[in-house]
Amino acid sequence: MNDIYDLIIVGAGAAGLMAAAEAGALGFKAVVLESQREPGLKILMSGGGRCNATNARVTEKDYAAGCEHTLRHVLKTFSSSEAVAFFEQWGAPLSLQETGEYFSADNKARTVRDALLRAVSAGKVEILCQHPVKNITVQDGLFNVVAEGAIRRARAVVVTTGGLSYPSTGSSGAGYALAESFGHQLVSARPALTPFLASRDIFATLSGIAVPVRLSLWALGRKLRSVEGPMLFTHNGFSGPAPMEISCPWIDARNDEGEIRVDFFPTEKGQGIGFILDNAGQQNLKNLLARSLTERLALVLLSEAKVDGFKHPGKNELWNKEKKALERVLREYTLPVDNVMGYAKAEATAGGVDLKELKGATLESRLQPGLYFAGEVLDVNGRIGGFNLQWAWASAVAVIRAVAKKYKE
Repeated sequence: MNDIYDLIIVGAGAAGLMAAAEAGALGFKAVVLESQREPGLKILMSGGGRCNATNARVTEKDYAAGCEHTLRHVLKTFSSSEAVAFFEQWGAPLSLQETGEYFSADNKARTVRDALLRAVSAGKVEILCQHPVKNITVQDGLFNVVAEGAIRRARAVVVTTGGLSYPSTGSSGAGYALAESFGHQLVSARPALTPFLASRDIFATLSGIAVPVRLSLWALGRKLRSVEGPMLFTHNGFSGPAPMEISCPWIDARNDEGEIRVDFFPTEKGQGIGFILDNAGQQNLKNLLARSLTERLALVLLSEAKVDGFKHPGKNELWNKEKKALERVLREYTLPVDNVMGYAKAEATAGGVDLKELKGATLESRLQPGLYFAGEVLDVNGRIGGFNLQWAWASAVAVIRAVAKKYKE
């Protein structure tokens, strides 16, 4: 009870480990309390096991959150280039892709996680696994943190427990309960970056096919969102970067008759179906579409349009009504989604602790001095492509530097 920490970090995920590394570098006496058997389990799953650690181009526009001003200042605290340098320093060089994404150079997420552990160890910050935090109270200006039957005291607490995505890694929403115990109102949590489920059997035959598309979200007669990227057909729905990125906006809009429309020729912006047909030459319609869409997908879409794939556009064998049907199916087809796969396959959580209840870029609670939040527990969710991990790094560093300014002056 007499052993007082400068800082207790609750949760050893991406944000918690980066917070511990920064705390150690600044000379804090700190400890990390983690509920799982080992730290950084979700990092090990990120990027398909390759860890998409950050992106070359990161701005507040890449995120959905209630306060862009706070986002902008937090992201400036620790840029993506600084994240790249950090991992290089600790033995996890990152490789830049043409898309702007940075992955672990050896394609192993464990390398990134272990680099964080080395940084934490160098700063002499202890990580106690299988120590779920049960309760936090304040007494005489100090925090009492209860975990595994012991009470640890600290001048400040940082909650980095994550959200609800990938519950198999220990994401249980525990941080939400801790926030509520101090009076915080939460923005309703829902899965983000998650695949879609569809019940139509015709699309199950396309499992494994990936094509570039433009997806547009419509509700109440208005286009709310548009994203471009690969779409992967699965045995029970649709996955890949484009569907996953638009999944959370669809969840928010589905009560307003939200629907997703697909353009299977996204590079032909502003061009109607005539542009595609005019380049048919001697090919029949099936072979023409198969060049871009694969034969299996071409046959399914032709069936949806009720157009004979053996007709030759170059020989003027298509009726105008058939061209209109092709325009509808190829350029603005309504994706038959039933639901999302939810938290089990979600890469992030939308909702959480409201940024408006925190003190700007310090991410300190306005309701309880000395209480801070970082990472996915906050109501911030980014696009696919390394943005959510960059938020974890930046928000963790921003918090620790704010704590240092407050308690180390």
